[in-house]
Amino acid sequence: MSRTFIPPRWSRLPLAVLLAAGAGAAGWATFGAGKSHGTDHPADAAGAAAVPSAEVVSPQPGGLPRMCVQPGSVEPFETAEVYAKASGFLVEQSVDIGSRVTKGQVLARLSVPEFEKQVDRDAARAKAATAKVHQMEAHVLAAEAEAKAATAAVAFAMVSVRAKASYRKYREKQLERIRELVAQKAIEVRLLDEQEDYYLSALESENAAKESVNSSEQRATAAASKVIQARADLEEAQASTTVALAELERSKVFRDYTVVRSPYTGVVTKRNFHPGQDGQLGDFIRSADQGGSVPLFTVERTDVVRVVVQVPDRDVPFVSPSSTATVEIDALPGVVFGGTGAEPLKVSRWAKSQDAATRTMRVEIDVKNPTDAENPDGVLQRGMYGKATLVLRPGTAASVRVPSLAVVGRETGGRGAVRVVRGDRIQTVPVTLGTDNGREIEVTSGLTAADRVVLRTTSPVDDGAQVAVSGARAATVAAGH
Repeated sequence: MSRTFIPPRWSRLPLAVLLAAGAGAAGWATFGAGKSHGTDHPADAAGAAAVPSAEVVSPQPGGLPRMCVQPGSVEPFETAEVYAKASGFLVEQSVDIGSRVTKGQVLARLSVPEFEKQVDRDAARAKAATAKVHQMEAHVLAAEAEAKAATAAVAFAMVSVRAKASYRKYREKQLERIRELVAQKAIEVRLLDEQEDYYLSALESENAAKESVNSSEQRATAAASKVIQARADLEEAQASTTVALAELERSKVFRDYTVVRSPYTGVVTKRNFHPGQDGQLGDFIRSADQGGSVPLFTVERTDVVRVVVQVPDRDVPFVSPSSTATVEIDALPGVVFGGTGAEPLKVSRWAKSQDAATRTMRVEIDVKNPTDAENPDGVLQRGMYGKATLVLRPGTAASVRVPSLAVVGRETGGRGAVRVVRGDRIQTVPVTLGTDNGREIEVTSGLTAADRVVLRTTSPVDDGAQVAVSGARAATVAAGH
């Protein structure tokens, strides 16, 4: 069921609304209230006295973007508290507060003599282990050569066996012929004895050659075992070398802990210790893992900064990757980051969770830090504050805009009402409201650009009453909108 809305009584409005109404009316329409007596006819004046006057404006095409204007503060894009990894005396410090540093640059050195000695000892062990490897490699070569010689000896012994066997066969044949001749009494028996001696000697030589083969084979087996042993010794030496080199690298890592380096390019913003002078030891630095609670330095990255904004609950659902922003810093009047002609700023990240105490969500905007001759590290510094304007949602092209003063009633769900003049009669119409920036309000349905929207009347009037229209039908937006 539609509801009829009655304009509020001006006497009940707060002073702030009265001031806004005056500013909005002045910006939206230029009108003449019929107060110029030099041009009015007497009859017209009499008619105007009988009919209330209504000041009207025409809705402006295009909706309002949803904007969120909140305080913003500058924080470094990255910051690191640099602790010592090893405990020792501070003997060298090459930077101080305000020093510009690059990633990996040496900031300080500590004196830890035991780490140096450990490196020297492990380096000697690694050298000895490497020499042992070379020695075992030589043993392997010697064993392999011996094995080859033993294998060759086996082959030579087998050749000797074949030679002795041939000689033994020859003597055996000779012995058989002599026996036949002796049996025929063609030769003396004494010659048979000699041939038997020759044969037996050849047989023993063959047997000796066979034993030599067996002996050579045993030596070859032993030589092969020595090769296996030598190779195992080499692998052991190589493993020992690997362990020694690993221990050397470990010692070097501990020694490197005495050198403090910058984690990234930036500026040193805090320094807490002092080195010694004239060869004396400086402050004793306790490592973080041994109870050290004070960092040597604080380093901040300054080429990019984060502008942090706390977005209130009503605007949280509208934050998105497409949200744009402009940033103004109080210490830099007239400078608008992300403004016209500048590189546009985007919402870089947001927490996706609200602070239960403040009902706000953290939103961050990345801003490149400009430099100048006096500020080579950037004009934006931690702690600066100002104003951030977030454009959360663009205006709807199909909507229209009217002064906030024109709305005579509001309900939940974005429903409301405005008064319009149609013909010469005043009428209250329901509308759907959108974004309200305090000066203008977006109307998404219920009005067109052809309507004449009532800002105020010279006297209270009811719907259907006749009114005289004053003001420009096509109002112009106030300067600075």
